Amino acid sequence: MYAIKANRQYKITEDEKQRYIDQGYRIAELVEGKLIFEEVETEESKRIEQLEADYERLQEEHNRALEELEEYKAEKAKKTKGEGK
Repeated sequence: MYAIKANRQYKITEDEKQRYIDQGYRIAELVEGKLIFEEVETEESKRIEQLEADYERLQEEHNRALEELEEYKAEKAKKTKGEGK
């Protein structure tokens, strides 16, 4: 198991893992000669997930508002076509 940050790489034990995570290191395992990084839930990753969820929700709200606007415009166009000045 390795702790990696910038250009530093340390071989660590399971007991040291959390200490390195708290210091901002990424944890990786060596599998078939390649480093495979663990997904570690940090405050930043939690915030990113929350922002992505908010973005999706706002996209849906935006699309619904655009549909309502188009419906309103179409309804308004029908009402004003038949009326004279």
